[in-house]
Amino acid sequence: MLFIIILFILGFILITKGADIFINYTVIIGKKTNISELVLGATIVSFATTLPELTVSTVASLQGHTTMSLGNAVGSIICNTGLVLGLVAFISPFKVDKNMFFSKSIILLISVFLTILLSIDGNINRIDALLLLLMLLVYMYTNYKSVEKDSKTDLSKNYNRGSINIKETLKIAVFFILGLVMMVLGSKLLVDNGIKIAEIIGIPQGIISLTVIALGTSLPELVSSITAIRKKHHAISVGNVLGANILNIVSVIGISAIPNDIPILAQTAKIDFPFMIALLLILIIPTIKKHKLHRWQGMLMLSTYLLYMATLYYIYIFA
Repeated sequence: MLFIIILFILGFILITKGADIFINYTVIIGKKTNISELVLGATIVSFATTLPELTVSTVASLQGHTTMSLGNAVGSIICNTGLVLGLVAFISPFKVDKNMFFSKSIILLISVFLTILLSIDGNINRIDALLLLLMLLVYMYTNYKSVEKDSKTDLSKNYNRGSINIKETLKIAVFFILGLVMMVLGSKLLVDNGIKIAEIIGIPQGIISLTVIALGTSLPELVSSITAIRKKHHAISVGNVLGANILNIVSVIGISAIPNDIPILAQTAKIDFPFMIALLLILIIPTIKKHKLHRWQGMLMLSTYLLYMATLYYIYIFA
């Protein structure tokens, strides 16, 4: 049991440190290739911080643990919104870019309600996965158009293209790949030993994936968001979380449903989905109205997240 726990913790360390290395060298690549900070924040950072969820859910699906795939994605959205943005708003309330927040929020809500609609028949199959991946293309296109619009109306800061010698290029490539490999290995350790822990102490896989593993794979978003507000870059934190939530739906669930159909458990339909929707509405509606994320929203999102956690454990104990 102790060895399993050590491997589980090692999975956490590998997946979070791997994500950190990947993001750092993604930024370096952006600087060297003259990609603007706006593009990095809106696309690459969101993709990078969502890679842990994607790898965990895909590995789980390939191994036949499809309930863990969906639970990890939905649990990460709940964690990203309730814990990460809740904490960010509570620590430091801030104004948001109206157009950016509105467009991302609408795509997120459409993606969420599309997923719920597709799950009415009791599972998410390959056809449903294709529809979700189509939403991914829509999301990428809107990102491209918004960046293109901003580049015409605002002189966004661009990094100067730097000269790269062979040694430096090799170093960047090695660490870039190293970050990916660490996340993949960490994901496998997390899934394998998470399942073993669940079996040993009798906790259903769904509970493990929705809480501990979802929190672990959301650590990159949490760490990057706290770092962003510390450096007064609030827009990066909210943009990263909104983007990560969208990607959890359209890419994580979409890709995970290709190897095997994902069944929709009663708990998912009756508890996870309602809490996810409630958190997103608490985040989106007041913020769209006032163009600001308030401290009371942060407190309410954190409270809702804690209530969700308490509900899961109450069901587990008294079921």
